[in-house]
Amino acid sequence: MSELLWRPIGAEHAACIAVDREGAPRCTGGLCTTARDLARLGQLVVDGGSRGSRQIIPPALIHDIAANGDPEAWKNGEFAASFGSRRMSYRSGWYIIHNEPQILFAMGIHGQNLFVDRANRIVVAKLSSQDNPIDYRATALTHRAVAELRRCLAGT
Repeated sequence: MSELLWRPIGAEHAACIAVDREGAPRCTGGLCTTARDLARLGQLVVDGGSRGSRQIIPPALIHDIAANGDPEAWKNGEFAASFGSRRMSYRSGWYIIHNEPQILFAMGIHGQNLFVDRANRIVVAKLSSQDNPIDYRATALTHRAVAELRRCLAGT
């Protein structure tokens, strides 16, 4: 991960990733990083997977995440009620809000979030230390705050 992603995005600090008891990275999360480096990851998504002239991840991967989640599966899943009536899906570790403009976001435990608005080129990285791993009230407030930031920055 360091050689293929972290160094190429220009990360300032080393990141840690949770591993299982065999020492393999956990595929369900566990990335620990700074807010600035997390935002760099979001900027990579905004920039179609490239940084400068270097293609780090294929644009097709970002398109796949944004376009190929299953809204019907989301609607019938356990988290849908927590996000209200938004049209959403989930794909490859990213949540997608299909309202215009589309938002991709990654959500970690204890209030960690990365929001990416590709249309308006806005990235919001948020770190927290909430008591509960998942706090739906705090999540709702975070989404309202990000919507307001987008409104102020992009006029949406």
